[in-house]
Amino acid sequence: MTYCIGINVNEGMIFASDSRTNAGLNDINKYSKMFNYAVGDRNLVIVTSGNLATSQAVFSSIKKDLESNTPERSLNTCNTIEEVANYVGALTVKHSSPHGINEEALQLGSSYIVGGQIKDQKSEILLVYPQGNYIRPSDTKPYLIIGEINYGKPILDRVLKPDISLGDAARCALISMDSTIKSDLRVGPPIDFVVYKKGLINPIYQNKFELEDQVYSSITNSWSESIIRAFESFPRFDWESK
Repeated sequence: MTYCIGINVNEGMIFASDSRTNAGLNDINKYSKMFNYAVGDRNLVIVTSGNLATSQAVFSSIKKDLESNTPERSLNTCNTIEEVANYVGALTVKHSSPHGINEEALQLGSSYIVGGQIKDQKSEILLVYPQGNYIRPSDTKPYLIIGEINYGKPILDRVLKPDISLGDAARCALISMDSTIKSDLRVGPPIDFVVYKKGLINPIYQNKFELEDQVYSSITNSWSESIIRAFESFPRFDWESK
């Protein structure tokens, strides 16, 4: 019941996540799945999919550690994005298996995309699995996605390259999200959306999109209209003229 995107191109980073947690005929629930932290020498974003109870507990622990005067570990004490991923991974294992490591519980846990930049280090995005381990994206595909990934992935594969402009990458992320929302009732607005430019701590753009938002609808409607025009321009089969 989630779709989350993390993009890391040469110009910066983009993160997007939906907010739907339940979609019955008469019962639609929403909950933000993005944790955004830009303080001091670091900007960090965490988006999540999977077991809501686990991810809520993880986000709660992150906040408590930040507020504590003597935390064992927190987003402030991590020196690299890898350390942030290890920290989040340890929390998700802790909260999904509170009575000891349980493989079945871990399989039903939560996944996370962790990304950002610390000091003068390079920006990174990492995918943290319910088991606590993590991976990086490939060199040629500068993105990670979690949740209901089937519908929004094709546009990302076709368009995203490391040297794409930050604006084009942002539009690609919104089209990917819109494609998923149109095809999967388990994914829905509002869409948490944040854009970071390389080397800057604070986001250059942040919004929570509803489907009727002018920026969102102008991009996604233009995409739909362009697809229809392209489809209508395809060469005809020989048998169509007979």
